[in-house]
Amino acid sequence: MSSNQQYETGPSLEDEREFDESEDGGDGDDPTDVLRRRRRKLAVSPWKAGLASGASALAVVYAVAYHLVSVLIATSGTGAEDEPSRWILAGLVTLGSHGAPIEQGGEPIGFAFRMDQGFISHVTALVPVVVLLVAGYLLVRSVRLETRTDAGLALGSFGLSYLAVAIALSLIATWTPEGTDPEPITVPTDASLLLTIGGTVVFFVAIGAAVAAVPRLLADDR
Repeated sequence: MSSNQQYETGPSLEDEREFDESEDGGDGDDPTDVLRRRRRKLAVSPWKAGLASGASALAVVYAVAYHLVSVLIATSGTGAEDEPSRWILAGLVTLGSHGAPIEQGGEPIGFAFRMDQGFISHVTALVPVVVLLVAGYLLVRSVRLETRTDAGLALGSFGLSYLAVAIALSLIATWTPEGTDPEPITVPTDASLLLTIGGTVVFFVAIGAAVAAVPRLLADDR
């Protein structure tokens, strides 16, 4: 056997044992577990994640409202032709659940035209709260936000997306009752709508995001 023959060797054992303390937080975590947790973070721009999350959150609220409206109509045994369609009614309920005023001829009417059952109004009021809390939590937990700027972009784009879809919904979710020169039932697209829905989004998404950020903040203090 030639003394010049070279053998292929694997990586140094010392190299295999090297591990950056910054990756495991310096608290003795298993490197494999740390890398697995990092891979679970979505590699997507914060503002893109916020836009997608905001639109999806309002879509979930609308889907729940549509289901509740369908259940109400089915259990009440009515469904007259002079009432709005389910998708329009679900749109009005979705916006009303955020506190947006439902008006007819400039006068607020609330849910009086179909929502006087009690149960539906109380349940729908909780739907956006739960959805926004969960959405804010998942946004921080699932998307890699390295800086405060990233967090601001993600939460800001979330709010803008949510609000944009809500405005679009207010423009199409209108209904005009039958009768002589009736006034349409609408959710006015004005400053009150922006403040009501925008305030709801900012408040509850911020709470969900804060809860998700607590473990990271505690780890940074160690």
